[in-house]
Amino acid sequence: MDLVINLNKPSGITSHSAIQRLKYAIKAKKVGHAGTLDPLAEGVLIVMTGRATKLSGYFTSFNKEYVATIKLGTTTDTLDREGRVIREAPVATDVSEHIETALSRFTGTIEQTPPMFSALKSNGQPLYKLARQGIEIERAKRTVTIYEIQLIGFESPFLTIRVLCSKGTYIRALASDLAEELGTCGHIHSLMRTAIGDFTINDSFQLQTTETENRGIYSMDKALSHLDEITLDEHDMRDFLNGKITKILPASDTGDIFYKVKDSRGALIAIAKMHDNGIRLQTLLSSSQNS
Repeated sequence: MDLVINLNKPSGITSHSAIQRLKYAIKAKKVGHAGTLDPLAEGVLIVMTGRATKLSGYFTSFNKEYVATIKLGTTTDTLDREGRVIREAPVATDVSEHIETALSRFTGTIEQTPPMFSALKSNGQPLYKLARQGIEIERAKRTVTIYEIQLIGFESPFLTIRVLCSKGTYIRALASDLAEELGTCGHIHSLMRTAIGDFTINDSFQLQTTETENRGIYSMDKALSHLDEITLDEHDMRDFLNGKITKILPASDTGDIFYKVKDSRGALIAIAKMHDNGIRLQTLLSSSQNS
């Protein structure tokens, strides 16, 4: 069972719990994931089973889309509603007149300070464990890209936005910074990840479903549809699997450095990386080198 699953993680449980429920539901022996979501958050979580667990690194660079509702006027130590309120500030009566301008200031390349309640590590220890002890350390700013940020609705004190962003973006930090730009403070009230690359919430697998359906479940080949493919004959495939650089270029050069490699029957064998004008084995996916 070598599958990639676009799981719709429910709010209120950890990503680990959601993955374990999925593992039980589909009777998978081995599971992995490409990134997690906070317990409060819901939405797209990419889960892999069997040999597909080798593919995690090929999905983590995808852009992500979120719909976030921010509560203005209060902030918490976790920057979401599950934390302890640590500050309150008034929300201006005319704040709605300034939202679009504020949003425009967060479009493009920006810098963020990661929250203390995050999985980033300091000397091998996750920051959230330090935060729970009341310890706060200096965190280096990181550069991220906000491709789109759109106002969905505002009913004071709740502001809802849609965000399309690069990997590594902290929506909790964005919410806090946006609230500060509006002259107040704020935290995440609700958060949904609606897409990771081409994996969308509308095509996701529902844990609570009682129907037999394949929505959100993909073969490795289909899940890697963003990669161009190369077909090798038996001779070239033997050299390729033995680790040699195969001097074959893809039919279309899109600038990608990774390619799906298939045999003459169309079976997915491996992922290759461009190297010295040829390709070299990067990740073996076939159960047999003689496939």
